[in-house]
Amino acid sequence: MSVSELQPRTARTRTAAAKPAAKEQAEAEALRAKTEAANIANQAKAAKAAVGIAADEAKAEEIRRAAADKRREADRVRAEADAAREKAARTAAQWRQYAKTIAVVCVVVSLPLQMMAFWSPKAPFLLAAPLVLEGLAWVLLKGAEAAIDDDRPSWHYRALAGAVALFAALVNFVHGSAAFGLGTGLGGAFCSLAGPMVWDLHEHGRIRKREGRKTRRQRREEARKAGAAAAEKKLAEERAADELAARETSRSVQWPDVWERAVALAAALGELHPSESTWKRAWDDTEGAQLGDTARSIAARVAAKAAAKDAAKDPANPVEKAEKPQVESLVTPTRSAARTSSVDGRRSNGGMPPVRRTGDTPRFSPAARRAMSLAARNRRGQQAAG
Repeated sequence: MSVSELQPRTARTRTAAAKPAAKEQAEAEALRAKTEAANIANQAKAAKAAVGIAADEAKAEEIRRAAADKRREADRVRAEADAAREKAARTAAQWRQYAKTIAVVCVVVSLPLQMMAFWSPKAPFLLAAPLVLEGLAWVLLKGAEAAIDDDRPSWHYRALAGAVALFAALVNFVHGSAAFGLGTGLGGAFCSLAGPMVWDLHEHGRIRKREGRKTRRQRREEARKAGAAAAEKKLAEERAADELAARETSRSVQWPDVWERAVALAAALGELHPSESTWKRAWDDTEGAQLGDTARSIAARVAAKAAAKDAAKDPANPVEKAEKPQVESLVTPTRSAARTSSVDGRRSNGGMPPVRRTGDTPRFSPAARRAMSLAARNRRGQQAAG
């Protein structure tokens, strides 16, 4: 009777029940550990994703902030431009109104004085002469305004208006000085000229604005910038010329044969200075190698590589890297070879390969054996026929 039969049946039942319980507990512990590992991995992924999301949100917020700043700056520039245009329009309207007011006041002062100068009981019709003079000047100025609006020359209108105003001023000066004194004559002459002159200045500004003429300050600023740009360009050209001269001097001193060939090629190609392509061609013609290489440098490089290779083969060289041996385990052995195989000892026997024995090499597959048999049969048939 065996020992298991001698044990009570309840003990055997308890032992058999304990094994599945222990197995289930181990599986439950493994599952719990696997679940915890998965949870930890998911938490790590979530943390990493949260960091990426936070970085993306920060970058998006920075982009939105930059766009908002750009919009605010554009709005500010647009508001300043609108305010400048409104101010310019308001100033132009005020200037036009003030010019009209000055013109009316000057007419009120100069016209009566001219009427007194032309009054004569024998020729009362001469009272129309002052009206003709003052009216003709303003009509000509109106013609100049129309010419400006139609984009036509207006200088002749303005010249005739100035001549008429000058004649009226002369009349007022002569008559006012003789009749009322020098002050009255000067005042009348000034008023005869001031009204048309102020209005002509207004029209002159319109002409400059229409033709896009720049102010003296703008012209001075442009001239200053142009001078600075010309000076910078000249300095850059001088620097480039100095660099070219230094490069040519260095090449002519270090490689005289190549430089002589480059100068000859440049003369043949019509170049004042050998270009880079010409220099490369001259180097190839003279040295027969790539730019920067010579027969001596190539030989030195080959010698250096050979010396480095020899130094790598030296067993005493600590930098030498031991090559991995080609072991037999790279080939799947048969059962007999697996039973008889031993550890490859080429690491400690100077590289001597192990002794070959029967069964070391794997057997050919059935398909390969059939193919070789068919090839041998064909060769024998051909030899017999021959």
